[in-house]
Amino acid sequence: MKTNTKMWKKVAAVDLLLLCFSLTVSLTGQMFRAIKQTYSLSLTQGSLLLSIQSIGGIIFSVICILIIDAFNRAKTLIIMGFALCGLMIAIGAIPPLFALFAMFAVLGFSGAAVNTLTNAVLIETVPDKTGRHISILHFMFSLGALTAPIASQALFTAFGLSAVFLFFGGFAFCCTVYAAAAFSDRMRQKLMSGSLSLKRRMKETWAVIKIPGMKQVFLIAVFVCAWQLSAIYFISSYFTEISSQPMDGAFALSLLFLGMMLSRLVYARIADRFSQGRVLMLTNIAGLLAWVCIFLVPGISEKMIFLGLAAVLCGNNTPIMYVIACMTAPKNAAAASGIATLGYYIALLTFLPFIGSLGDAFGLENVLIFCAAPLLLAIPAAYAFHRKVYANKYN
Repeated sequence: MKTNTKMWKKVAAVDLLLLCFSLTVSLTGQMFRAIKQTYSLSLTQGSLLLSIQSIGGIIFSVICILIIDAFNRAKTLIIMGFALCGLMIAIGAIPPLFALFAMFAVLGFSGAAVNTLTNAVLIETVPDKTGRHISILHFMFSLGALTAPIASQALFTAFGLSAVFLFFGGFAFCCTVYAAAAFSDRMRQKLMSGSLSLKRRMKETWAVIKIPGMKQVFLIAVFVCAWQLSAIYFISSYFTEISSQPMDGAFALSLLFLGMMLSRLVYARIADRFSQGRVLMLTNIAGLLAWVCIFLVPGISEKMIFLGLAAVLCGNNTPIMYVIACMTAPKNAAAASGIATLGYYIALLTFLPFIGSLGDAFGLENVLIFCAAPLLLAIPAAYAFHRKVYANKYN
């Protein structure tokens, strides 16, 4: 019984750390206009600030793929959790622009660490019913991201931009302290938990990449994250621009995360019953249509309805992405998660600046419809994954 209690404390700690990561993503999306105004940035420059996170994220993804198995993953996760909350507090100090760009690059590194290692540490902690537990983990991501936009907008209106990042940075610090206590046994161990042989790890990584379905996992990660990141970072600005009400933007972003949260709750109950590739294919077809409808209907209420529908249909893309990565290479879950996270940051590096530059040229309201293109590309990739990995099992 005591062992079981310790295990669930660790599960709660991992969930809280991913919730903290969700706060950084959601806050950045909701405060995007405020950051642009504070630093007098164009949409293209603001998009570059967001995409600079990809530099740190890609660096960590490569580290994760090659050498993370030589590290004490739980201890590394908690160290990166402290770095994440420290960066949020530092951003709240409104640093000079060059320092802000540097902080966002490091934020990408620590965020990638938390995003990747929470999945790997959870699988280590609770190896049974992986799909269900990862969906619940990402439900916590949605829960944090759902509440942050409205709370941060209220704080911003009352106290300004600094207060937003200082408050949520302090909350993240408390969560990370709890996680350190929950994993106190792992915190007492050395940071390097195994031998470091880069040559051996490169051979193992190449073996992971060659596993049937892993290339499709990477492509799926790039495509679904290109849509998701565009929605998270730009949908609040879009609704604010068309209604001239910042709180409408906050509600739109919260609605997006509410749809994701509901999607993950539902999927957690059926995760082990259906082919993940087939689920991705079918939900993205319907989600693509709902996303396009947002920009075709005239009223704010109708747009909100289709936004919620798109979020429900496509909101489980990210946990499925990590599930199929870890299930494709269960003995190398950290490396597999790193490959999926690398796809996330490739999308952040390439697609967000592209949408930002188009938004400056033609207006954000005229270009967000094209974010449906990655969903369209994800459909054949999901079908190919299903055919390669799960067709014999589920047909």
